[in-house]
Amino acid sequence: MNNYFEAIRTSLIYFPLVALLSIVPFVYFQYRKIGYVQFDRSVVFYIFSFYAMTAFFLTVLPLPEITEGFCELRAGKVIPSFFPFRFVKDTFREVQGNISLFSIVKSHAFMVTAFNVLLLMPLGFFLKYLFQIKNAGIATLIGFLTSLFFEITQLTALYGLYPCRYRHFEVDDLITNTFGCFIGFVIARYSDILPNVSSKPLLNKTEVTLTQRFLAIFVDSLLVILFASYIIEGLSDNIWLLSLMKVGLIFFYFIFVSKISNGQTFGKKLLGVRIVRMDGLRLTYKDLIARYGIFLILPFLVGEVSKFLIDTRFDDKLYLFLYLLFLAIWFFGTVMVTFIRKDHRGWLDRFAHTTQVLANRRQNE
Repeated sequence: MNNYFEAIRTSLIYFPLVALLSIVPFVYFQYRKIGYVQFDRSVVFYIFSFYAMTAFFLTVLPLPEITEGFCELRAGKVIPSFFPFRFVKDTFREVQGNISLFSIVKSHAFMVTAFNVLLLMPLGFFLKYLFQIKNAGIATLIGFLTSLFFEITQLTALYGLYPCRYRHFEVDDLITNTFGCFIGFVIARYSDILPNVSSKPLLNKTEVTLTQRFLAIFVDSLLVILFASYIIEGLSDNIWLLSLMKVGLIFFYFIFVSKISNGQTFGKKLLGVRIVRMDGLRLTYKDLIARYGIFLILPFLVGEVSKFLIDTRFDDKLYLFLYLLFLAIWFFGTVMVTFIRKDHRGWLDRFAHTTQVLANRRQNE
């Protein structure tokens, strides 16, 4: 049982990282396919992700330490089994003629077989419930291929990471795993008590949601911050030159890229959003400078100057207070106002007479 707990514990450790890395592509595909993020479907998807991690860890953990004589200790013990239904013979040999339901269920061979069936039952369930696969044959084939992947991983000693096998390859595992996937699929077919998480399209997909706006801002900000931190910071020791290059990066990304792509940065393109003028005319550099220049470059310049003053006169907290106050006002105007106003237009759009629309809308609408 310790092996099972170790697999679950490992999944709990690494799952937050996997969830963080997958959230942007997951949301992107949700918007592209149905036009919004479906909460119930998102929860089920991440439950499935946690299950998939745990199932994989159950097949490879615990990882043994490679010591001297690693392979010699396992010689003749970790032998692949290519004979089907060996678990039946092992079960009857273990009960030693005491053939009763109770003795069979208590046998180690039966327990291992039962766990192998249970291992991929959730996969069959998710194939039907989450991924909406309708054909039982296709679901069973996916279960077989998944089990085959697990067994090949064990047969190849983690694809050569270990000098020899430390886990058994069993044809019976292919049989019982695949059967478990089929059972899970059948159970999901007749389950009607769970919430509907089908990929239903959004019928009235006409407005940009707050989620789309903030995810686009998040992606754009992350790209600029990463580029500025890992590329620009290493180009010079002059803080003013670095500040100038960062302003140039912001100008290039938010203004030049938006102009040549008709109102879309990478984040906005990812989320299917673009900026348009309220009068329907084509965006100009003047519009984009009015929208982004004051409300993006100005806070950055204030931040750089404040950072310099705080670093050189750290005993004076007034600069830190004024900077934080400025950021609070800027945050309210650019972020919080979008919640308050019915049209979700913040100070950026109001000042520049622009708005955000879905990318598939015609500009003259």
